[in-house]
Amino acid sequence: MRPAETSRALTRLAAVLAFLGPVAFLVAEAVSAVAWSAGAYDYGVNFISDLGTTVCGAEYGGRVMCSPLHAVMNAGFVTMGLSMGGLFTVLALRRRGAVGVLVAVAGWSVTLGMFLVALFPGGAESVGDGTIVLHVLGAAVAILFANALFVVVGARARRFGLPAWSAATVVLGVVGLVGLVLTLAPQELAEPAVFERVAVYSIFAACGVTGAALLAASRRTRARS
Repeated sequence: MRPAETSRALTRLAAVLAFLGPVAFLVAEAVSAVAWSAGAYDYGVNFISDLGTTVCGAEYGGRVMCSPLHAVMNAGFVTMGLSMGGLFTVLALRRRGAVGVLVAVAGWSVTLGMFLVALFPGGAESVGDGTIVLHVLGAAVAILFANALFVVVGARARRFGLPAWSAATVVLGVVGLVGLVLTLAPQELAEPAVFERVAVYSIFAACGVTGAALLAASRRTRARS
């Protein structure tokens, strides 16, 4: 395979990963939420991680947990993590140099964070054995690094070989970072779960923009060859 063809193949792969992770996550979230059996699952009150808890009937954070399809949600976390690691690795290859290395390392840090979220559920089971710290750390790292990476990639869109309009991920990344801060900080504006979803869904939106930008870049490269 010629270098140009290899580049286009990697670009298309990155675009697939950009769409695959969020879609898998959102489907897993919706399916798990429907199966939730501790009353009605409330997207504005319940955290996303509630859907990954393995102990039914236990109380955590004032919420009673029971997610029969917790394995589905945790699989969604893992899929999202792997997709982000792959996506940012391909983006790093488009930039190379120190910035490229940092993007790749930070991308796989997102993967590690998502793995911690899946392996150590955010509920009574993790509080009991002390691994709740790993869950919270994993979630914070994944959300922080993913949003920050989209700010970096969007701000340097041209240098990553992406169309100028993909700079929209800068705004989405900043919105996500603000959402993360508001999730962790005491405030009276809304339930923390609302801000958690702002922080996470901003990543999905940025993935969509980046995926579309990668497809546009692939078509442009093919037209020139």
